Amino acid sequence: MRLLLLITIFTTYLFALTSSPLRTQISTINENILTAETPEGALPGMYGILLRWFNAEHSVALSWVEVTTIEDDVTTLKMIPNYALEQSALPSGTWTAQVGDELILGYNYQRALLIAPNASVYKKITQLHSEREWIHPDIFATLLSFRGHPTPLREDFAYACTTNNIGVLTFAFEQSVLTLDCQSFKILDNRSSTLASSEEQLPFYSRVPHIQANWFGKGSSRLKEYTSYYIELIAENNPENAWIQAYKKQRETDKKNDNKEDE
Repeated sequence: MRLLLLITIFTTYLFALTSSPLRTQISTINENILTAETPEGALPGMYGILLRWFNAEHSVALSWVEVTTIEDDVTTLKMIPNYALEQSALPSGTWTAQVGDELILGYNYQRALLIAPNASVYKKITQLHSEREWIHPDIFATLLSFRGHPTPLREDFAYACTTNNIGVLTFAFEQSVLTLDCQSFKILDNRSSTLASSEEQLPFYSRVPHIQANWFGKGSSRLKEYTSYYIELIAENNPENAWIQAYKKQRETDKKNDNKEDE
């Protein structure tokens, strides 16, 4: 029965978030703010790309876009420079957005990086969700070692996502599994889970035995606590999220209770 419950939880949580691109077109433009008809499955915080088609076979990506608000059938987006496409050896175009240009949201959402506390949790989630291409955390751990960050920073995740074409990040906690857009770091989905486990590998599960550390600077210290660190990191870009607010409130209550016990 417990196994059935576990399977039910995990076979529903990622299916709620698309792994296929969502396509729509620009309806209006006001400087770097766009509107478009809302495609089914769109969510605030989603990143995508703005495409200019020259003919049926040739197009160019003009910029990133991020969904800021969705009101009924109207989605509002802001344009963000796409530095990942910079190439100084090639000429750059001077194209600007036009009404009718294509927007592809959920770009690379079929590729995901899972941050899990141990091998057991990692295996359960990835095996039950083979519809996504899971980029192994060994790759991320190796990148962190190269950058000297045994404690991963927000910019480390952004760099890993850009260089490996990863669309979403999934963080596994004891009672929840959060899925974020790789670039905006906004929470797209939050599902309850039954992931209670006494095992915890820091900074996350990987097969890399040791992550090199810089002598000083942000990210150079060893991570001491899995859950609180990642939730605080996620909270920086999701301060109004109800789940984040509830977690912080509960954490404050727990601290007060601990202090009373020590008195």
